[in-house]
Amino acid sequence: MTTRKTKTPKPPARRRAAAKTSKASATRPASRGKFDVMAVGDICVDLILTGNVRPQFRQVEQIVGDCALELGGSVTIFASQLGKLGARVGIIGWTGRDLFGKFVVAELRGAGVDTSRMKTHPKLKTGIGVALSEENDRAILTYMGTINATSPSDIEEKMLGNCQHWHVASYFLLSQMRPFWPGWLAKCKEAGLTTSLDTNWDPANRWEGVLDLLPQVDVFLPNEAEALAISGKKDVAEAGRSLAKLGPLVIVKCGEKGARAFRNGPAKDETWELHPNETTGLPAAVVDTTGAGDNFDAGFLRGWLLGREVESCLLLGHRCAIGSLQYGGGTRGQFVERVTK
Repeated sequence: MTTRKTKTPKPPARRRAAAKTSKASATRPASRGKFDVMAVGDICVDLILTGNVRPQFRQVEQIVGDCALELGGSVTIFASQLGKLGARVGIIGWTGRDLFGKFVVAELRGAGVDTSRMKTHPKLKTGIGVALSEENDRAILTYMGTINATSPSDIEEKMLGNCQHWHVASYFLLSQMRPFWPGWLAKCKEAGLTTSLDTNWDPANRWEGVLDLLPQVDVFLPNEAEALAISGKKDVAEAGRSLAKLGPLVIVKCGEKGARAFRNGPAKDETWELHPNETTGLPAAVVDTTGAGDNFDAGFLRGWLLGREVESCLLLGHRCAIGSLQYGGGTRGQFVERVTK
């Protein structure tokens, strides 16, 4: 992987580095409270099937190559990877009173994630995603269960004084939370917290509400398809620049093509590109793409919250992503190393 940065106009390198350091210190608060990151989103398990996974109806039975039961849900995979990177991370959400729920809590605790704000629902089952995974692509069948059980009543204002950063995942799946997020993220900003958003895919394909939310977000982390759908643009460069004009640092994940970052400035725009190559790491084999983007989010934000330059954050995100590509599910290949400044 290589990183390439372009800037318009392009000032001297020494002045450019100084400007970025100044902006980083101005937008990232010092470590505060119990948690580095508080994460809210979908909590579920994933059943991943690989090999010949295209189903045939009319009672045709076919044999798949492999299967795995893993932590599922964008926020769950994200929190697990962050914990393994040494971050103090807490998670908010629901599970059911079932074996899947117990499995989720045990796996998260094993990754160093605080689960004290997770609740057990008396009626709903733990959500499950069945992933039919082929190389570089997958289809997902989702049973919602407790995924959408999270509501504004689960968020307490005292949490604002207990963390450094607030992360929102699966914006479209958590329908009860959508009207809540604009006001809450504004409160985060007023309290000095930084924030991030990964919407994930919109099953209704409407993509409503995101553009209004972005002025309250510090880091926006869509993949390529999501960035194009949300922005209404035809290519990644146009989408990234358009979304960055609304305020956030925009990181567009482009799969095997790497990632691109966009930041809008008062006098100039900044862009960065990361291209995978043999020098800095490629996956030995792509077994399953489930969770790669969520692991990338965790790596990028771990570096960003530690004050690293964008290039370094992209590289750490990539390192986390390629680890997960080599195993079924989003957590078995996670990068395990305490990452500090």
